[in-house]
Amino acid sequence: MKKHFVLIMNIVLAIVIIGALAFTAYRIFFAGDTDGAASNGKNNAVSAPDDDEATQQGTVDPSERYKIGIVQHYNNADSNDCYSGFITEMNERGLIGNIDIVYVIEEDKDRCRAEIQRLIDEKCDLLCTIGPYASKLAASLTKDIPIVFAGIADPEKEGLVASNEKPGGNVTGVSSYTPTFEQIDLITTLLPQAKKMATIYSSTDVNATTQAILAVNKAEELGLTAEKYPVTKADELKSTLADIKKAGTQAVFLPADEFILKNIATILKYTDANKIPVFVGNETMLKKGAFATCTVNYVSVGRVAAGLCNDILFSKKDPATLSVVYKHDTYNLVNQASIDTLGIQLNQTMLDQVQVKDYSKKEE
Repeated sequence: MKKHFVLIMNIVLAIVIIGALAFTAYRIFFAGDTDGAASNGKNNAVSAPDDDEATQQGTVDPSERYKIGIVQHYNNADSNDCYSGFITEMNERGLIGNIDIVYVIEEDKDRCRAEIQRLIDEKCDLLCTIGPYASKLAASLTKDIPIVFAGIADPEKEGLVASNEKPGGNVTGVSSYTPTFEQIDLITTLLPQAKKMATIYSSTDVNATTQAILAVNKAEELGLTAEKYPVTKADELKSTLADIKKAGTQAVFLPADEFILKNIATILKYTDANKIPVFVGNETMLKKGAFATCTVNYVSVGRVAAGLCNDILFSKKDPATLSVVYKHDTYNLVNQASIDTLGIQLNQTMLDQVQVKDYSKKEE
């Protein structure tokens, strides 16, 4: 009996030892290390491009290390979301342990220039720039270090790339285009009974004019009657709004337009009084009292930018041949105050497709 007991104990001990060895081997060969440091503070993220097999989590050589400088000119929610998305994507790809990130937020233009030059002098392997100012500045300071931008509406028009399809230099990135088509889609989603739409815009603003043309084309494609109302000065708004009401307009679209933003209170006072919902080009205008918008998800923009950095550093792709990416997530927002003012009833199907926000309350 004693011999049997000893034999059994030896068998149990052998099983424990084998199990421990197997677990250790698994940890060594298969477990990814995702706990690396991601950023330095000030001066101290979806669909992304397809990966090459060599850059999948756990397959990158640990000795392959790169330094990335991330430069953000404005300390605002959209820019911060870009950075968050970037880190999230790199972490999910298992690459955080392979990169050293220097994260700079600098709103002063002269100091921003100095910080970018410092990163260039320190021979960063890649610069990721968030927003137009930092991106243009970086592109003017180096033609050798790869630059991936995030949050530029039309980089070709900004002169950052030779063309969006074939950048041709050391710069590529992710557009944060105004999702005009999706904004017009939202009209038919929330106002399925609407037949007539109008768009008011500044005729001297090229981007606003482009958005207005796209909006009208999309509206007509969806079966709406759409009219453009270009204006050049505030004095024209009163007669323009009267014409819109006379035409029986059931929805107004305001593109992202600085002139319109400055005069949006005048427009909304009239449209609210006449129960006409106003769809707008960005959340800033929505906060002023408009009804709804579709906006870019900047976490998604940051994630896609991380994918491009991955392609350049780990897959050895040339930024000159990497097209600017326009595919990323958007989401729909509706202003609770406008719902109440207009007396609009949203059914559950509509509510499932939007986020209703109360801008009278401070966000946590």
